[in-house]
Amino acid sequence: MRKGFTLVELIIVIIILSISIALVSPSLLRLSKTAELRSTAQKIAAILRNSRSEAVNKGRIYQILFHTELREVKVRWMKANEEESEGEEKKERPSTPAYAFPEGIFIKEVELKGTQYDSELPAIEFYPNGGSNGGSFLLEAEDRKGYRIKVHFLTGMVEIIKV
Repeated sequence: MRKGFTLVELIIVIIILSISIALVSPSLLRLSKTAELRSTAQKIAAILRNSRSEAVNKGRIYQILFHTELREVKVRWMKANEEESEGEEKKERPSTPAYAFPEGIFIKEVELKGTQYDSELPAIEFYPNGGSNGGSFLLEAEDRKGYRIKVHFLTGMVEIIKV
């Protein structure tokens, strides 16, 4: 008797593997989108925490600007004792490169308090004493699952909550 596999046995194994891959691949795609959303929320929280830390360490006010249409976050700073008189021209404040969100991730439900400094976009400010103007916003993917990021107005602490 010969040892080995027949052609029929090999075809059956290939069919079973094909069906298994077809069933598993959609869940793998969903898992990667969830991981991408979570990493984006963690990245924005890290930007917020870093800005708070820099505000305390350097004695500056940091503004984190949220551009909902372009789906990006930008950080800029100004000196805490910066006084703008009417006779002086307003100088452009230094800023970092914008962090653009991955495709399919959006900012929703932006609820921010008023800022001390003018801003053309919704902004969270961090002050040299560690506080902020506070607020929250929601990061969502196309499948409506998301993360709410909250900034406490008194302490400036950043919190990520899965929705």
